[in-house]
Amino acid sequence: MARRTVLWIACAAAVGIAVGALGRAALAGGSSPPSRYAKLDVFARALAIVEQQYVRPVDDVALVHGALRGLTAELDPHSSFLDPKEARLLREEIEGAFGGVGMVVHLDHDEQGRIVLVVDDVLPDSPAAEAEIAPEDRIVRIEGRMVATFAGLTEAITTIRGTPGTKVRLTVVRGDEERAVELERRAIEAPSVEATYLGDGVGHVVLGTFADGAAAEVREALETLREQAAKDGGLRGVVLDLRDNGGGLLYEAVAVCDLFLARGVIVRTRGRGGVLLDQARAHRRGTERDLPLVVLVNRASASASEIVAGALQDHRRAVVVGERTYGKGSVQTPYELGDGSVLKLTTALYYTPRDRVIQASGIVPDVPVGGLPRGTAEVETRADLPPERDHFRHLEEAAEAAEEPAPLARAMRAAGDDHQLREAVRVLHVWWLARHGRR
Repeated sequence: MARRTVLWIACAAAVGIAVGALGRAALAGGSSPPSRYAKLDVFARALAIVEQQYVRPVDDVALVHGALRGLTAELDPHSSFLDPKEARLLREEIEGAFGGVGMVVHLDHDEQGRIVLVVDDVLPDSPAAEAEIAPEDRIVRIEGRMVATFAGLTEAITTIRGTPGTKVRLTVVRGDEERAVELERRAIEAPSVEATYLGDGVGHVVLGTFADGAAAEVREALETLREQAAKDGGLRGVVLDLRDNGGGLLYEAVAVCDLFLARGVIVRTRGRGGVLLDQARAHRRGTERDLPLVVLVNRASASASEIVAGALQDHRRAVVVGERTYGKGSVQTPYELGDGSVLKLTTALYYTPRDRVIQASGIVPDVPVGGLPRGTAEVETRADLPPERDHFRHLEEAAEAAEEPAPLARAMRAAGDDHQLREAVRVLHVWWLARHGRR
């Protein structure tokens, strides 16, 4: 530590000498702005003083990392400094493969006011699934340590993750029951896409994240749905579900749009002063031009999800159903800092093909549909007014018309109590009728 302190002081002194010379030159000129090196000199002096004079020994690396966190805290919420652990977690999220136990979690408070990890989802056939961990379970300890003592969600997640084959101990609470489980970490490849054939020619494609290979997974899902829908006369339409999709890789978002667009701009990127930095365009080859498409979004659909929804909406290629999206339309560029840490800096903003800004505005759906509380039934308007056919003296036709089955009955049943998905299925049905009429 003494050697490092001497080096820091020597560096500070050298910088101070250089800055002193530059400062005198600036004063001689009379109007030159302060050099950026003068700002660096202030930091170097402060760091040297802390290292030399603070009442206890300090970790100089932690001090520098803390200063960089403070620097980015003066910027927008999405610019940040990531230490080597956090940077590794970011890379794992982007690559979609890591050593873990197969859970999606968030931080929250339980009924006793403790900070806990709440399980949102469990991947099938994962260590967490085999240990019978389920959504809404709460994790109160990791390796015997209370979750509340971790610095945040990132530290908790990095502690749960690790090298495949190693083990991690968790304390899980469900209701009033608390149990300890030991899970063996595995190489987890989080699937980006889940496809479900709802019946009646309707497919449901959930795109959870824009990880590497997401667009290829969407294409494969469409082919699978076509095979499953063949027995019902073919695939009549698809709901592309982007709810709770917080984004991911830009090029995967562009590739997903390119599956459904034959030409035109997909997204523009503009930097400081509105200067056009880049724009992505669609290509004709391999385009799904005629497949009816509904994009389902909610308030947690962000970033790459908004690029997809905005592009397909601007080109009138899809009907967007759901809620106004989050409004995260900024571009973060990662800069490696040499010690494994990363400076994630906002460098540009995204614009839709019609030059609508996404940042803070979000994408407004064509068909606004909010979520209903779980178990809430849909209510008919004017339930007090019986139809003509129920009147005991109604005029009958010579031959009573056979009552038609409810349209898309199987698909609606498969959608269950997911109100927004049911509305998306209805929109697809209207689209089909507008093009083809009743079957």
